[in-house]
Amino acid sequence: MLLQVSAKKLNKRSGFPPSLADKNNIVGVALQGFKFEGEETEDPTNPAIGKWYRDKAGIYYWGGGVIRLPGRVISNFKNLPINLPAGFSFGVDVSHHNDAPDWNAFKNAGCEFVYIKTSEGVGTPDMLSATHVHNAKLQNFKIGYYHFCRPDTRNGGSVKSDATAEANEMISRIATLASPDLPIVLDLEDQPTWDSPLGKADYLLWVNTFIEAIDAHFTKGVMLYSRKEYLDRKLPANHGLGKHKLWMSYYPSNPDATKVPVPNGWNDWAVWQYTEHGTIGRNPTVDLNILKDTSLLL
Repeated sequence: MLLQVSAKKLNKRSGFPPSLADKNNIVGVALQGFKFEGEETEDPTNPAIGKWYRDKAGIYYWGGGVIRLPGRVISNFKNLPINLPAGFSFGVDVSHHNDAPDWNAFKNAGCEFVYIKTSEGVGTPDMLSATHVHNAKLQNFKIGYYHFCRPDTRNGGSVKSDATAEANEMISRIATLASPDLPIVLDLEDQPTWDSPLGKADYLLWVNTFIEAIDAHFTKGVMLYSRKEYLDRKLPANHGLGKHKLWMSYYPSNPDATKVPVPNGWNDWAVWQYTEHGTIGRNPTVDLNILKDTSLLL
């Protein structure tokens, strides 16, 4: 089970049964917030010593100074958010920027799903998508696909024609890949050198047109990836997109699953990308995600 030190500090002890009074078995100190995997260990002949937890290294922690975190046991990475929702799933997302992921490390860390970039705009397929899908399937990950959207009027001269062209681009790419297990994702964001020139009404029209085209081909539905500030700036107040699932990009210094801000029009998030600098195994930095909406995995 996944545990977290709740006391200001907690002595790390060796040997069993441990004792709060025994100073000879103290091998270190764990500070408040320290997370570890452990199993409950009791001495039925001496219940007075209380509840203890033993980690994989054989170190003991006093049960009066730790709390059990909800959700699945995941390991081998740093800075897990606190207050994780019950039944959460852990996942990553990859693109051509991740040219040689350590897939075994993802698996060993408890990863259950992976989102893979298929395309961007029109005419820019992600050339590593097929390789990523193949390797993700070897690990039995649930897979999903995302498209980096460039809402404008460059393709066909109108908002609708451009959105339809980008949706068809993604559809054609997915046709060469394994069927998705997760909703199709519209990646809606800006870049240092680019932002959508569309006004709010046209931006909404573009998004809805893209969604209609995707819904005609896939049964898993769609999900929007973005950040609160961006969607609040780009969409009209009464946009009506709250019926679609939301994948939030939000990178606080102290990630807390109960403090993820969502844009106007949504009540909650389904997936949260809580860092873009995650470290797992020998991978360079990678995006790490918490999936809260378990219906997505059905």
